[in-house]
Amino acid sequence: MKLRSLPVVSLLIVSLPLSAEVTINGFGSVVVGVSDDLNFRNNLYDKDIGFKPQSKFALQAMADLGENLSVTAQILAKGADDFDANFEWAYLSYAVNDSTTLRAGRLRIPFYRYSDYLDVGFAYPFISPPRTMYSLLFSTYDGVSVLHNFSLSSIDVSVNAYAGRVEETFFSTTTPTAGKLNNAMGINSQLSWQSFTAYATYMQTDVNIPVVTVEGLAAQLNQAGVPVSITDNLRINDDKGTFLGYGLSYDDGSLVFNAEKSRVDIDDSLNLVNNQWYVNLGYRVRSLQPYVYYGEAETDRNTTTAAMFPAPFRPGIQAAFDGQMYEFTETGLGIRWDFHDSAALKAEYTKYDDIWDRNAATQVGSQDHKESMDQFRVGIDFIF
Repeated sequence: MKLRSLPVVSLLIVSLPLSAEVTINGFGSVVVGVSDDLNFRNNLYDKDIGFKPQSKFALQAMADLGENLSVTAQILAKGADDFDANFEWAYLSYAVNDSTTLRAGRLRIPFYRYSDYLDVGFAYPFISPPRTMYSLLFSTYDGVSVLHNFSLSSIDVSVNAYAGRVEETFFSTTTPTAGKLNNAMGINSQLSWQSFTAYATYMQTDVNIPVVTVEGLAAQLNQAGVPVSITDNLRINDDKGTFLGYGLSYDDGSLVFNAEKSRVDIDDSLNLVNNQWYVNLGYRVRSLQPYVYYGEAETDRNTTTAAMFPAPFRPGIQAAFDGQMYEFTETGLGIRWDFHDSAALKAEYTKYDDIWDRNAATQVGSQDHKESMDQFRVGIDFIF
């Protein structure tokens, strides 16, 4: 859903019932960055200073329709998309009671610790969450969710169960392909106690992503006499995809600690299991918050699928799987200055190291000669 101009927001608001109570707020980021000119997955910057890749502006409108019913819409314009405005969220909410809320429409997938405010840079210490963990480039689904909050003694618990589908361009940094996630179902549980917060999340879905190179390889093998029942272990066609993630945070007002880990997998396909994690430590000194983080991302090698194929084809199939392998580490050092109640200035140096990416679209480094990349960014995050 794209819009060429934000006046559409005004039309939406005007069309609401006169009795509706409407709240409008917004957020944004202005980020400038520079990095080594390396053909590394989704490298947004190069040696020329860039202002657009991570700059963004958003407006959010929430209308209380009365009788526990409300509607929320968020429109986001990203510099990476030439500031074309898109509906990031658009959903209807019904409060069943003080503890349970039903929602339907376009919603955020609760993959990560910061998923609910992934685009709101003011909400977290970094300029952007670590790429070693926040690797999925899609973040919304069309469907329904049930939010339920309750307490167990002194522990506050929040559970979000959801179902729906996703239509998106996947593998955009390597082999961009329009695909679908059907029958997506998931649950995210969060527990809070004093200064601690922990979460665990799980999602499974039927994945359909007809990658041209994979479809072509499977078709050639079929012509060579390999049964479809075997080549379907390469195609991403109604294969089960899973996401498992968990994390722990601590924030006592001064010391800040975050750690997250996840695992992404698509069964029976030419796709490898992806593992990622990071840890972050920061400390607030009045309006300043220096911080550091470290993370790793890597794939598991698959040697079982190639063994299903006739012997003459096994080396080529194994090479195709090995061609999906990658790994890298990420170290960030930064500082946040809350110079205003509604704005923060951040500066961050990031070092990507041990980069080895065998994908044909990138081909960065090797096991014997891994690459590195330096990046520096300055940004201002604000809310209103």
